[in-house]
Amino acid sequence: MEVIRKPGRRLYDIHYHLFDLSHPNLQSFLLRDDLITKDSVQKFIGKFPFILKVLPLWFLRLFAGKTSGKVKELITRRAGRMLNLLSMMEGAIEYHFLLVEYYLLNKRSGRDDHPLQGFSNMVICPLIIDFGYKGMEKPDWFYNFPPAKPVVKQVIDVLNASYFYYNYDIIIHPDKPEKFKLIPTVSNKESKFFEIYPFLGINTANYDLDEIAELFDKYFRGYENDLTPEERRSKLFRKLGTARIDIEDMIFRRKEKDETDFYSYLFAGIKLYPPLGFDPWPSHDEKELDKVRFLYSECIRKGIPVTVHCSDGGFITSVDSVTYTNPAKRWSQVLSLPEYRNLRINFAHLGNQKDGRTDWRETIMASVKPDGNVYTDCSCVTSAVNDYETIGKIMNSSNESKILFGTDFIINLIWSDSYNQYIENLLETSHLTALQKELISKRNPEKFLFG
Repeated sequence: MEVIRKPGRRLYDIHYHLFDLSHPNLQSFLLRDDLITKDSVQKFIGKFPFILKVLPLWFLRLFAGKTSGKVKELITRRAGRMLNLLSMMEGAIEYHFLLVEYYLLNKRSGRDDHPLQGFSNMVICPLIIDFGYKGMEKPDWFYNFPPAKPVVKQVIDVLNASYFYYNYDIIIHPDKPEKFKLIPTVSNKESKFFEIYPFLGINTANYDLDEIAELFDKYFRGYENDLTPEERRSKLFRKLGTARIDIEDMIFRRKEKDETDFYSYLFAGIKLYPPLGFDPWPSHDEKELDKVRFLYSECIRKGIPVTVHCSDGGFITSVDSVTYTNPAKRWSQVLSLPEYRNLRINFAHLGNQKDGRTDWRETIMASVKPDGNVYTDCSCVTSAVNDYETIGKIMNSSNESKILFGTDFIINLIWSDSYNQYIENLLETSHLTALQKELISKRNPEKFLFG
């Protein structure tokens, strides 16, 4: 069934990630608490009690083939979500948005209508994480220098994936139905389903002050001149799909020789990630404090929205992760200062804490004011339809204007079966009214993104 699109009806995903296996520090990825859990290990062990508790080592060696076959069978049959995640991370990064759109619009689970029926398009904000390498301790193994992950590689991949999306389409291969074929697009930019507005990841600890100033000049030049949200959106939309770059372009800024503002308006905002070592208020170090002061001031001056990771999970390399992430600690110092009252900031994940405590969420909600600039998103905490019961209670407590819809895709594949499912949860839940769904998925994120 073809999706019938209705002009002007948009859906916003304010918290999205585009990764392949080269982007994150795999050490921190594989050691995420939510990827390999006590429960999953116990389930794995439970599948092989005869191996782990009965058979001697010589028997395992004798029948290594059968044992490995059983392990492989377990992985393919029982670890579906992990394989689902890896299948998205292993694909060519340039095709990412094309593939996600294809599955989103064409793959359904036995229903007559499509959950996105009537939506004109979808706005997604891929958040780049500055993994860097600072804050990681040297491990005990032989090749023990912490891996450097320059953020420039992610920038190239996200921008090139956006370029491919707006300049190509994919179709089912006419001769090989198990494959797809890339063809030049038959659509103009306005008729594409996705609008893609990335956020640039910055960890001030990885740069000198002059380098941070150069990043703002390179990627956010002229933003201070935008007078209205419509003007900001128009300039960002005009640059969609225009940047096709390589590592030499980025290092030597070759594109700017022909077009001075080539890199400006390619990013809509900035992403901060405390668990990887970003200190929101390093008052003990004047040099570091100058850098974060500059970052906040420039974001205010140029009207740049900021999304900050705010849960006790995620990619963790810093021993000070909790201190940096806890909204009641370093962030409370930032938000208490009058010079930063106009900092437009989204504390992601509703301050989720794995042990069920809600003090981080309560701190965030205490900072949320109807006429203020503090927001929070529900990414990663609404993997089931009934999870919206909590969102409904929060929105019914006079906080309707600052809650944002986000998915945390593709990381949410750890808990969810698909991007489609996560979006369907929002559209089908009975715990939110139609107005609340409109607020959380369009009006609020639109104001956060464009001002």
